[in-house]
Amino acid sequence: MRQQSKESIVILFVVGALVLNYPLLDLFDRALLPLGIPLLYLYLYLVWLAIIVLLIAIVERSELHPPDQPGPLHESAPQPPPTPDRSGVRGSDPPSRPNAQR
Repeated sequence: MRQQSKESIVILFVVGALVLNYPLLDLFDRALLPLGIPLLYLYLYLVWLAIIVLLIAIVERSELHPPDQPGPLHESAPQPPPTPDRSGVRGSDPPSRPNAQR
């Protein structure tokens, strides 16, 4: 996992802890019922969902992909030049070695 992803997860944790604590929770503790759901419950579930979705996005972005399966960050990276064939002729089979005698 990259350092930037670790920092993003820590920031998400701190922001999540702040939005799920007293000052903001008190703002949503009202007698409103949007869609028949108490406002505080709706707020808690939406914040919880947002934290999960953001965490998934951070982790997906930070996954390391094998070289044969380029990820979204590796697609624009320049590819190394192909190595030349040892025989000097492209498309021919390499010379075979005779079996070693014992």
